[in-house]
Formats: sequence, C-alpha cells, structure tokens
Amino acid sequence: MNFNVLLINITAAIFALYGLGFVFAPAQLALLITDAAPATATALTDMRATYGGMSVGVGIVLFVLSSKAETIRLGLLAVLLLMVGMGGGRLVGLIIDGAENQIMYVYLALEVVASVAAWLLLSRNKPLSV
Repeated sequence: MNFNVLLINITAAIFALYGLGFVFAPAQLALLITDAAPATATALTDMRATYGGMSVGVGIVLFVLSSKAETIRLGLLAVLLLMVGMGGGRLVGLIIDGAENQIMYVYLALEVVASVAAWLLLSRNKPLSV
C-alpha cells in the first residue's frame, strides 16, 4: 500500500469510527470532546445524524475513492479539502470563542498535518484530469 492510499484510508477509518461513535454514544462522546452533552432528544438525534451518519458516509466515500487507482488523486483532494475545511472552521472558532480544553488544539494540529500530507502527495503526482 502506498502513502496516497494509506493517508486516504487512515482518514476514512477515523471518519467512520468517529461517526459510529456518535451514532451509538453521542452524549458520551460530546461530553468527552466538548465538556458538554446535548440536553434534548432532538439534539441527540441531530448529533447522531450529523456527527454520526455524515461522518460514516464520508469515511465510506474515502474508502471507495482509495479502492481504485483512477480515483486515488480525487481521494487525496477530498482529504485535503475536508481537513482544510475542518481546520479552518476550528481556527475561526478558536479565535472567536477560545477553547476550554486542549482537544481542540490537538484536532487542529492533526487537521494541519493531514492537510499538509495530502497537499504534498498531490503536488508530487500528475494533475487531476477533468
């Protein structure tokens, strides 16, 4: 397995596992990560859908993109865009809201590392064709 596929699959696995965690234990994970848990059934259901279901879906899409040679570059681009989007949103939140725990800084560091890795892997290979 090459580094391109490895990065996509690691990212896919993290999204899928994170998503499954939020589908089955949203209150516990929210408390662990944000120091607060949703207080209503509607909030828990939305967390299961958004953090859970969507993250599982993103993980599956990434696994599919890594499974064929012709879609690996698209998978790397997806990793890059997802990580830049998440890291950018997190950075805005840290600037505007601050952080009450260190997990937000750890997540930001991981998002930056994954973004840089995806960018480096994309830049050393041929361009995406449209």
